[in-house]
Amino acid sequence: MKKFVFLLLIAGIIIFNKQIISYADNFLYVSPCDTPIEYSLGTVDPRFNITDSAFLADIKEATNIWRNAYGKALFKYNRQANLKISLVFDQRQALDNQINNLKNQVQSGKQSINPEVQQYEMLSQDFQQKLSSFNNQVNMWNAKGGAPQDVYDKLKSEQQNLKNEADQLNQLADRLNISTNQYNQKVSELNNTINTFNNALSLKPEEGLYDPNADTITVYFDTNHNELIHTLAHELGHSLGMQHEQDPNAIMYPYTTRTISASPADIAQLKQICAKKNILELGIEKFPLLFKRYSPFNQTGN
Repeated sequence: MKKFVFLLLIAGIIIFNKQIISYADNFLYVSPCDTPIEYSLGTVDPRFNITDSAFLADIKEATNIWRNAYGKALFKYNRQANLKISLVFDQRQALDNQINNLKNQVQSGKQSINPEVQQYEMLSQDFQQKLSSFNNQVNMWNAKGGAPQDVYDKLKSEQQNLKNEADQLNQLADRLNISTNQYNQKVSELNNTINTFNNALSLKPEEGLYDPNADTITVYFDTNHNELIHTLAHELGHSLGMQHEQDPNAIMYPYTTRTISASPADIAQLKQICAKKNILELGIEKFPLLFKRYSPFNQTGN
């Protein structure tokens, strides 16, 4: 009986110690991803033609990419949060809008010119046939020594009609030349704007920016829904502490794409960042100068 009680006591101690170890583990080891990062809405430039609620929905879609990758929410909306996400209109967006406008003008010009060119070519071909037939008749009557008065009068009338038709063709040709010149000018303007746009992109390759000092995420460019979601998710990834990945299919790829799902490389990095760490390690990571100053091993500390 005493032996049985003793065994129960030992078992109780073991269970108690495991509980203490479990509590200690939960207390001493935490994940930086245990608490979602709170964000709020910054400024939304009206020139993007997007409402605050629509932009918030886009941000939510971007945060869900990381939620799905990790299995729990890593971001939470709070209108009072310090991390502000904004849409700021810059030169790239202005140039992109201008390019789209010029493309529409060029396409419209091309659509209007093409039917006129086809009409001119058809009328010109018909005129050449009439002129050839008229010249053949004139040559025939000249070879006969002249045409009777009634035939002569008819040929004179036909000659005048051909002259009027030639004048109309020349006017159409002049108008087409002007229209074509205008079209070519628009094409040239479009090409120049595209070159300026490409230069702007080379100076600012990223469409968004996370500033940890200001605690802001700023998106400067919105041309496509998936691109916008990718850019938001990319910058949110930086706010988690993620770095660039060289996988073109990764959200953290340094160049903007239309990928809107985390790649294996993204997930591996995220798991590494969110791995549980000793609270002292986390403290040293978050406040390195403070721990260096007051460390008992720091001989120069005051």
